[in-house]
Formats: sequence, structure tokens, C-alpha cells
Amino acid sequence: MREKIFFYFLLSLTVFFTALAFFMLLPFLRPILWAIIFALVLYPVHIKLSRKLGNTLSAISLTLLMLILVVIPFSLILALAIGQSIEIFQQFLSFTQNHSYLELLNQLKDKAFVKRFLSEEDINKIIAYIESEEFRNLAINSLRDLAQRGLNMVAQFIPAIGSFIFKTFVFLLTLFFILRDGPRFVKFVERFLPMHKEDIEQVFLTVYKTVIATVYGSIGVGIAQATVGFIGYKLVGLDYALLLALATFISSFIPPFGAAFVWFPVALYTFMTKGIYTGLFMSLYGMFIISTIDNFIRPLIMKMGIRMPYIALFFSIVGGLLAFGFVGIFLGPIIFTTLFTLALIYERRILREEGTKQEISPL
Repeated sequence: MREKIFFYFLLSLTVFFTALAFFMLLPFLRPILWAIIFALVLYPVHIKLSRKLGNTLSAISLTLLMLILVVIPFSLILALAIGQSIEIFQQFLSFTQNHSYLELLNQLKDKAFVKRFLSEEDINKIIAYIESEEFRNLAINSLRDLAQRGLNMVAQFIPAIGSFIFKTFVFLLTLFFILRDGPRFVKFVERFLPMHKEDIEQVFLTVYKTVIATVYGSIGVGIAQATVGFIGYKLVGLDYALLLALATFISSFIPPFGAAFVWFPVALYTFMTKGIYTGLFMSLYGMFIISTIDNFIRPLIMKMGIRMPYIALFFSIVGGLLAFGFVGIFLGPIIFTTLFTLALIYERRILREEGTKQEISPL
């Protein structure tokens, strides 16, 4: 009896302190998950490099390499995207200040496509409503709300930069220790898992293969989006279409909008310089071709490395993205494939053994 009380007491304490530890690590969960993903991808390189440089020096070298090749370029691209968005917003404000809404309406009502849907009487009613006091109050309140949101975003900008720098530090630090001490930690965890050694290895191998397949899928999506983006940029007659396609490839890896960091400003630019029809075409092309192709190409490429139905992979990627953000592209497939592997282990270890016992039993 005393042993049972001790067992349940120890189990309760362990669960309690595990929950506390998880709660403490929750703010760092995303950079830690990214560090685990990058460590799994880099681990074969780390094994080869550690034979020449040693375990610690190899981990330091690969961490610095990720800082130079991943963190710094993506930070610069993100900064450029934010700067470009601010510049476009300033151009929009300048455009609205230099053009009155009545002037714009008069220009629009002479367009052929407007005359197809609206009569002269309808246009005059719209103009009369816009000139009314009700519309002016609505416009003033909307602009005031927009300005307040803009001020709130500016106020949150500096803390967001600080948070980004700190989480980047957490990512690099975690990556270093996982590369250096990963195998020892895995062996430590294995000792506490009540499973056969070959089953544990199967689960870990499933996670590793899923991460690698997801990385290949991400690269394939980047190439596909860059290719269709290049075609779209050429169709609307933009200069430097190849450079924009390269920017689309790089931005496809940047959460949360990916390739939209490039094609959306391009669509706004075409609205202002090449007309409404061209801008509308670029917007629809970016929304339904460049960005949507992600949902089909990624599962198709991953299917080559993961033995799961296409529809399951599709929902794991989209569901993971909606539930966890960009890191969900990796977490979703890992959760699904691990669940599938555990089901196979259950079938092999439990169902088949029970079936064998029933066959042997004389009853």
C-alpha cells in the first residue's frame, strides 16, 4: 500500500512540475520548435563535420552558419518588406491628398466597365450620398479609427523588434545545444518510455523523415511560386521579373504571408502604373495562383517521402498552418505521421498479440 501511495504521489508531482515547466517554456515554444527542426535537418552534416572539428566546434560552426545564411538574410528581407509597405502606404496617402474623391468618381463614371453595371442615375445617387453629411461623418470616423490603429502598430513596433531579437537568440542557443547534446538527450528520454526500443526508433525515424520531407516540400513550393510568379510578372509587363521571382522564392519561407510579401506590393504598383485591369489581374493571379499553389505542391512533394494518403497530408499541412502558424507546416505532418506510426505499433504489439493468444487458447 505504501508503495502505491509513493508511486501516485511521485507521478502527481512529476505531472505537476512538467506542466509548470511547459508553462514557463510556452513563450519560447516557437523558437525552440524551429531549433529542433533545423537541428534535424543539419544533423547529418553535423555528424560528418564533428569527425573533423569535434562535437562542440561543429555545433558552433553550424549555428553561426544558420545566423549568416538564414537569420540575417531573412531579417533584412522582412525589414525591406516592412519598409516597402510603409512606402506604398505613404504613396497612397499622397495620392488621396492630391486627388479629390469627386475627381476620382468623375474619372470612373466615364469608364466603359462602369457604364455596363451602373446607369447615369445610379452614379448621381452615389455621388449625392458621398457628398452627404452622413458619409462625411462615416469617413471621418473611419479615418480616425485607421489612424489610431496605425499609432498602436507603431507603439508595438519597438517591443516587437525586441521580441524578435530575443527569440532569435533563443533559437540559436537552442540549436547549438541540440546539435551538441541531442543524442544524449534522446537516450535519456528513451529510458523513461515504456516501449520497445525498435518502436521508439520507428517513431523517431518517422519524425525525422517527416521533417526532411517537409523541408523538401517547402523548397519545392518556393521554386513553384517563383516560377509562376515570374510568368505573372512577365504577363503584366514588369521589368526585372527574374529578380522579383527570386524575391518570391525567398519570401515563400517567411511567415506569415510568404510569397504575398512580393506579389501584393507588385499588384498595388501595377494598379498605380498600369491601370485597373492589369492591377486586378495581378491581384487575382497572386491570390489564386501564386499563393494557392502552396496547398497542392507541398503535399504532392511530401507524399514522395511520407507514406500517407494525399488527403491526410493536405489536411495536416493546412490544419497545422491554421492552428500553429507557419511552424504548423512542420508540426501538422509530424502529428499526423506520428499518430499513424503509433497506430501501426498498436496494431502490431497489441491487436496481433491478442489475436495470437485467442488462436492458441483452447476456449
